[in-house]
Amino acid sequence: MRLFFAPNDFTGEQVNQAVECVRVLEDLCGHRCALSREDSLSLFGDERGVKFAPAESDAIVSLGGDGSVLRAAQTAIACSKPLLGINSGRLGYLCALDFDEIRDFNAILSNCALSERSLLTFEYRGAACYALNDVTIGKPNFGETVDLDVAARGRKPFRLRGDGLIIATPTGSTAYNLSAGGPVMDASVPAILLTPICAHDANAHPMVLDDRGEIVVSVRNSPAGLYADGRHVGELDGRLTVRRAARRIAVYMRGIADAAKEPGQASRMERRA
Repeated sequence: MRLFFAPNDFTGEQVNQAVECVRVLEDLCGHRCALSREDSLSLFGDERGVKFAPAESDAIVSLGGDGSVLRAAQTAIACSKPLLGINSGRLGYLCALDFDEIRDFNAILSNCALSERSLLTFEYRGAACYALNDVTIGKPNFGETVDLDVAARGRKPFRLRGDGLIIATPTGSTAYNLSAGGPVMDASVPAILLTPICAHDANAHPMVLDDRGEIVVSVRNSPAGLYADGRHVGELDGRLTVRRAARRIAVYMRGIADAAKEPGQASRMERRA
């Protein structure tokens, strides 16, 4: 396979792990790995890793935690390639294997299935933006609040004042949404979740909506912060329309095959959940 590698290289240990991953995937597992120019310079000090573009790969491979998967997802979405996560972080819900399993990459890959995941999309300053987990409209600073008007298909428009609002996919239901008290959804459910963050209203509760509708959020007073998968997109001082994207992303996942091989044992993903 031709694998475009997107490592997390914030620390010396992560750089060493990334170099080892590339070495094992190429020398032991027989794959071809490519890196961006910036990552190649960071890992090797030269451009030896710049072998092909993401669009010429068979999959985009991340190394790190779920944050690394979400960053790599932007590359996978842009070039319509499947995403495969190697976990060297804390949880790795979206990862197919752990770093210490890298030598078994081929065997594990053969037991993975591609899971189609829905995406959220919105337009910001003329550019289309995508999120695998969630879109968040939040307060700009500690001690402040945001004042939002929210309209969604099949629901009466409502006003929300508090720390913000999370608009999540079923994939993102186990992320920020869960921490804020939102429900956990199976990734296959055709839904969008709305979860208030520290609302100043006892009647403001999480909602599960049909994903065929769009969510329109308007900022009433001071600007709010706009985030997609934890990445700061910019300030929002007007109206934002969020909907399910027409495109989807395929993610390599491991689970049912593991349980079938080990009777009585929960799958790797079930154990983490």
